[in-house]
Amino acid sequence: MLFEITKEMKKKIKEWDSCKAIDVSGAKFSYTFIPTSLGTVIHVNCDICKRTLDLTDDWG
Repeated sequence: MLFEITKEMKKKIKEWDSCKAIDVSGAKFSYTFIPTSLGTVIHVNCDICKRTLDLTDDWG
């Protein structure tokens, strides 16, 4: 399976992000992809403030 973050998703992440990285690598997010029969659930988790952004496409 191939899991991708699209340009539109990157834009949403950038708008949502308000935290400064606290280590030298600059890493602050973890990505969760959950394939289901309806589509793929995509969550972006901020390791600094512990917030979660849901990037799941509308299934309706």
